[in-house]
Amino acid sequence: MRKFLFPVMLGLAAALPQSATAQDASFYNCQNDRIRIAITPMPLEKALAKFTSVTRCPVSLDTDRVKGRPTRAMKTALTKGRFTPEQALARMLRGTSLKSTPIHGGFSVSK
Repeated sequence: MRKFLFPVMLGLAAALPQSATAQDASFYNCQNDRIRIAITPMPLEKALAKFTSVTRCPVSLDTDRVKGRPTRAMKTALTKGRFTPEQALARMLRGTSLKSTPIHGGFSVSK
């Protein structure tokens, strides 16, 4: 079972027009564009929330795959520069036992 850390993303999805498709110019593909990112080291949950705020890419934490991991105590690495969101998330997770995987419209984080 996947647990979304960011219920706000549900609100974001609801705000998108019903007719938005992958071909629609208003659809944001968060896995391709390089953007300027500056996220300081911080606890994992706060860092993922900051990442979502900066990139507009939802991130889910795969709770089944991180059972037994002290994710509340994990700190992320400094991520600063121009990156695709996928590159930025991978940099943030350096030094943790977690990895990110692109999923439709966002990312999943698991061990």
